[in-house]
Parts: sequence; C-alpha cells; structure tokens
Amino acid sequence: MKSASAKVPEWPKIIRNGSVILKIYRVENKGRESFTLSYHAAGKRVLKMFASLDEAVAEGKAKATTLANGELDALHLRAEDARVYVYCAQMAKSTGIPLDLLVKDAVEAVKIVDGKVSLLEMAKEFKRRKMHELPDKMLPVAVDEMIETRTKDGTGDAYVRVLKVYLNQLKESFNCQLRAVTTGQLADYLRNQDVSSRSKNNARATIGAFFKFCKERGWLPRDHEGIELVPKFKEKPTDITIYSPWEITQFLNHSRPEMVPFLAIGAFAGLRSAEIERLDWSEVHLADKFIEIKAAKAKTASRRIVPITGNLAKWLKDYAKDEGRVVPFDNVNKQIGWLVEDTNLALKEAAEKDGKDPEKAKMVKWKKNALRHSFISYRVAETHDVAKVALEAGNSPQIIFQHYRELVQPKEAKAWFGIKPAPAK
Repeated sequence: MKSASAKVPEWPKIIRNGSVILKIYRVENKGRESFTLSYHAAGKRVLKMFASLDEAVAEGKAKATTLANGELDALHLRAEDARVYVYCAQMAKSTGIPLDLLVKDAVEAVKIVDGKVSLLEMAKEFKRRKMHELPDKMLPVAVDEMIETRTKDGTGDAYVRVLKVYLNQLKESFNCQLRAVTTGQLADYLRNQDVSSRSKNNARATIGAFFKFCKERGWLPRDHEGIELVPKFKEKPTDITIYSPWEITQFLNHSRPEMVPFLAIGAFAGLRSAEIERLDWSEVHLADKFIEIKAAKAKTASRRIVPITGNLAKWLKDYAKDEGRVVPFDNVNKQIGWLVEDTNLALKEAAEKDGKDPEKAKMVKWKKNALRHSFISYRVAETHDVAKVALEAGNSPQIIFQHYRELVQPKEAKAWFGIKPAPAK
C-alpha cells in the first residue's frame, strides 16, 4: 500500500544531517512506483531501492545519522581521520552551515589572498569595517536610486543626463552586489572603454560621485576605496579653436534674426550651447546687465552670474522679451548648417559684386565650441583675471589657465568686444 507521503511533488527528496546529504529518487516502471536512496560512503556511490517512500525515508535518516556520527564501519576511515572528521562535523553544526560548504568557502577565501592572510584575520577585518552589517545592495539598484534622488533634489538636467550615460553603462557591466566591486575591477572597466582619455576621466569622476553617494547612504563602509586609487588617464593636449573678429562678424551680419541671440550670447557671454538652448528671456536681465544661469540649467549644477558686456547688450536689445525661450527652435544644428550656407553665399555674392572670382572668396566654417572658447580667450586677454573669467564661464581656473591665457592679445580682445550691430538705416 502506497504511503500518503509519496505524493510529495518535489524530487529528488533531500535528507540532510549536518554535512551529510542523501537523496531519494522516484522511479516509475510499467506503472509501478519504486524509490531509490542514493548516498556516498567509502568513496563510492550507494543505491538502495524500496517499494515505499516511508521505507526509503526511514533508511535514509538512519544512514544519515550513521554517516554524520562518523562511524568507522560506514566511513572506512582510519581512527585519527575519523576523529578529525567527527570533530569538524560537530564544530560545523554550531554554525548551521554544512561542513562541506564551510570547507569550500574557507579554501576559496585563502586562495583569494594567496594564503598570506589567515581566514580568522580576514574575518576580524571584515567585522572591524562592519561589512556584515551592510545591506545586500545590488549595484544596478543603487544606480537607479541615485539617479532618482538627484532628479528629485532638483539637480540640473544636464548633470542628470551625464549620470544616466555613465552609470547606466556601469550597471550593465556590474550586475552584482555593490560591496563586491573592487578598485581593480573598476580600473579594468575604465581602461577597456573604447573612448578617449577625456571621456574615461569623465566616467571616472561620475563613478566616483556614485560611490560617494553610496557611502553616504550607508551601503558601503566609509573607508571604501571606490575610484580613488584608479589613476586619471593622461589626456592628449588639444588645440583650442577660436573665431577671429572678422569671422564672428560675418556670422552675425548674415544670420537669420532668430539665431542672433544664440550667436551673441555664445560669443560675448561664453555660455555653453546647451545652456543657451535652456535659457529663458526672464533670466536675461538687460537693465541690470547680467545673465542668470540657474543650477538646474548649468552643466556643473551650480548657479552663476554672467555679466552682459556693452556690445552684447546692443546685440540683444531688439530681441529681448519678458519671458520665453531665447532659442525658439529645437534643432540648433540644422540652424547652424543654414547659417554657414547663408553666410558663405553672401560672401561669394559680395566678391562677385566687387568684380572678384566668387570661388576664391574667403569662406567661413563652423568650429565646435568655438563661440565659448573665443569668449574665454578674449575675456582673459581683456581682464587679465583668470579667476574672474572662471566664475563667469563656470570652469575651473586651472583649466582656463592651462588652455586659454595666451591665445590672443589685448588689442584683439578690444576688437572682439567692440563688435556691434550695424546702425539702423
């Protein structure tokens, strides 16, 4: 007669006693059930068949007890080996962890440190740093929480986008517990990125901010190294390209009206293109002669005040409004393409009108970030004050001192900030 317990749906059925594990398998043959008890003894696998599950379970429990007690006739060990085994098995019981798992973890831990530190010393250090009290936080979850927190805190949109770019890439590569990530792994991760050194350093800084956030939340110990020991990547020096007064004059004089504020603010106030695109006329204070860059709209997530120079005020006078977007279109790159085409066409027509070969006329081209680079270069030459220009531009004095301070002469700066709209006819 079949036992009611034979209806247990999960197979094989496990019988455990300390580190000893036995398994019972259910077998069907021509519609008849039987149960096979499987275990290892004396280095060999033993299989016993039973007609009922109850009999198999009873035998399995008895054999598990026998094996766990380390009886010599079951284990076929020498007296000293048996004594050691029984002692270790009893010690393991106090932890609630099977002996085989304890031994496996111990061996792997010793391998990690090349046997140079004892497992006991590692455990003491682990406890000193309170690693066992840290939550089991997964790195992808921590990334999502940081981005959500920064968004709710009112962090600038530009910085949140930077976080998403670099940290979403990080969580794709480290789908593991936060505390399991090592400095060496982070160094390899950054080193293997197929990007420029500048981009690697940007990623390094963002990841550093992420680990700082995690330590503040108590997800990592305060002394966690994070990215600190990963050296910065050596960046190749790049030439700073700027416009000459003649070039910016051509763009301004041949621009469509809706592009003039974008060009003028970039050239004579040095705002980043993205900052100008997010700028509202309510933040352009012509009467008080300053532009307010709010933290939420700044790349560095820091509010700053930029002075409106005399010539910039003249360029903005006919376009300023009480409110509304300074840049009234979404695709700036398309507008820039049209600007270059319109300007060069006008230069060819002017050459032809003067009786010159239009194909040999001097042309202009768009230079990436050159509006901002031009402002900083000419402003440093005008003021001779790197710290002042750094505040206005939202850069560090070190960057400005390194890249901009000797590009132009004071007389060229005077010409730049002397560029004004043509008098109305």
